[in-house]
Amino acid sequence: MKEFLEVFKYTFKENARKKSFIISTVLILVIVVAAMIIPAAISNSKTADNDNPKEQTQTDSKNIKTVYFVDKTGIFEQGINELQQQMSGFKLEKVTSDKEESLKAQIKDKGESYMIVISLKDNIPSVEYFTKQYGSGPDPDMISKVFKNIYVTTMLKGENVPEDVVTKTLADLNVNVNELGNSKIGGFISSIFIVIILFFAIYFYGYGVSMSVASEKTSRVMELLVTSVKPSRIIIGKTAGMGALGLIQLALIIGVGVLTYSTVFPSDFTISGMKLDFSGFTPFTLAMVIIYFILGYTLYALMYAVVGATVSKAEDVNSAMMPMSFIALIAFYFSYGTFAVPNSTAAKVASIIPLTSPFSIPSRLVTADVPLWQIGLSLGILLITIVFVGMISVKLYSYAVLHYGDRLKIGKLLQFSKENKAVNVK
Repeated sequence: MKEFLEVFKYTFKENARKKSFIISTVLILVIVVAAMIIPAAISNSKTADNDNPKEQTQTDSKNIKTVYFVDKTGIFEQGINELQQQMSGFKLEKVTSDKEESLKAQIKDKGESYMIVISLKDNIPSVEYFTKQYGSGPDPDMISKVFKNIYVTTMLKGENVPEDVVTKTLADLNVNVNELGNSKIGGFISSIFIVIILFFAIYFYGYGVSMSVASEKTSRVMELLVTSVKPSRIIIGKTAGMGALGLIQLALIIGVGVLTYSTVFPSDFTISGMKLDFSGFTPFTLAMVIIYFILGYTLYALMYAVVGATVSKAEDVNSAMMPMSFIALIAFYFSYGTFAVPNSTAAKVASIIPLTSPFSIPSRLVTADVPLWQIGLSLGILLITIVFVGMISVKLYSYAVLHYGDRLKIGKLLQFSKENKAVNVK
């Protein structure tokens, strides 16, 4: 235990004192605060503009475009005023059918105006909307709805249908969705943030373990450590030291983010019309997020430590980590692809696979009700995998840590491990 604590304290202090760690922490905190303040400032600016209707009207009046209206049926004359009310930012102008072709040419050439033409086809009104480019101008769905209401009203009144019946016929039927479970649409945004934060935290803190091992090999510190401390204590101590430092940094970043968000954003703030929902962040969920971060980090860090031990120079770590980085990215994107359907078969599979469960379960807990047996099964498999990977990593680390020269490939390391084991048996 004493050896473990010595390695733990050494790793924690050495990495906490590094300028790169201090600068990266400050830089991330600045980015987090800026990411909160800038959208809030833009939102407040838009609100201020909306609160000044005179100035907004003067600005908008310069950009108003004309929508020409040709009614060949004579049915929709009364709908001009209603249509104008629905088309804010556009001026509706009624013209005769003899100007239709010239206006088409004008729209095609300049693209600064639009035209609506209504005619009869098989005694049913047909609406044609002319624009230079699809997506600009008034909303076609809105135009269709307005003219449909006018047509239905005209037809019903022609049959002497009472006014109140006509009004009821045109009324929209609203569907109110009430979620009784834990699944929240707004929670998808927060779940995305959780998975992204967990992935980058686990990946970069694991990368830190790998760099720490490689750097100490370069400075020959590792030779002194190995002569006084068992390799198993070194790898576990380094993993725990970097993990504790990472957990503190992560807690600081999240704390600053939450504090800034609660300070600068109003309670009704939305992203693309979707309100952020934090109701899924129960004490149990937060505890699970922390547990899965620790376990996920431990699993990846043990493998990263072996990767760091296979190289003799810190500059070679990036190339040596390519296979592990590829595996981590696959695990991340597999979990990322299950956000929209947190209770799908794919999401459940991702919750059980050890490499993906640290990302999948925390995000599912925020957006859906996850059965306790699934969480228990996921944790059990993850813990067993960590023990298994830990045993292999300690053995491989012991052989690789004093290797110098060309990068030691995992296949060669496994072969050397088997040969050495056979010698020991004899």
